[in-house]
Amino acid sequence: MPKHLLLVDDDPNIRTMLGDFLMASGYEVTCAESGEEALRCMTEHLPDLVILDMGMPGMGGTGFLQRITDRLGRTRVPVLVLTARADMAEYFADKQIAGFMTKPAEPDELVDEVQRILFMEGDLPRGDTMMVGDDIRRVVVLAEPNPIRANALREALGKAGFSVEGVHTGAEAVEAVIARRPAGLILPMDSVGLTADIVLEILRKLPAGKDLPAVVYSAEQYPEKWVFIDPRNVSRLEGIDGAAIAQAALTLIA
Repeated sequence: MPKHLLLVDDDPNIRTMLGDFLMASGYEVTCAESGEEALRCMTEHLPDLVILDMGMPGMGGTGFLQRITDRLGRTRVPVLVLTARADMAEYFADKQIAGFMTKPAEPDELVDEVQRILFMEGDLPRGDTMMVGDDIRRVVVLAEPNPIRANALREALGKAGFSVEGVHTGAEAVEAVIARRPAGLILPMDSVGLTADIVLEILRKLPAGKDLPAVVYSAEQYPEKWVFIDPRNVSRLEGIDGAAIAQAALTLIA
């Protein structure tokens, strides 16, 4: 699965040029023209790396950084600052950013820096919270392949105060937990590829998933299958009511 980059810059020419070059280099790229739009993107899908311009209208890069920083001072995902203001390098000397480049940046040099950061920081644990506006939101991984059901669950979880990292399969859920270190995991009993019992069996053997709270739900009644679910820090629900699943997550991820 290609790494996902979020490119944040108010200059459409830069977004087009660098975005096209990064995609040609094998990355999945989402572009945002402001810090506010970038925050909305991050509530829908957490990127592997943010490439951030600082001099933008509105909250700007500084405001965006403040809102994706957790209570321990870590950015929720690695951030590569890309700015025309070379004098800001000193400002970032004591900040927890992954890299700093001045404009104009050569596309191949940018790709080299992106590769370096992803290699150095891709497997490091990040924070389990994210600032959205003035709220601190707990990040959860949702493994739901049905887009209609996923959207309904995402909305319910959002109303409950969670930021949702959506994936489609059980294997992707394992990868997301290892990479994101979320506050919790939400998945159906019969998740695609790896069923919920297998996903939890794998995660319980890993540092990132050993004590991870999980909500397992099922559209069908599977009393015989529940016995295979590791009960540690697990809430089991029959039904797919979004409000009930969100409430279970709130109760479990206190």
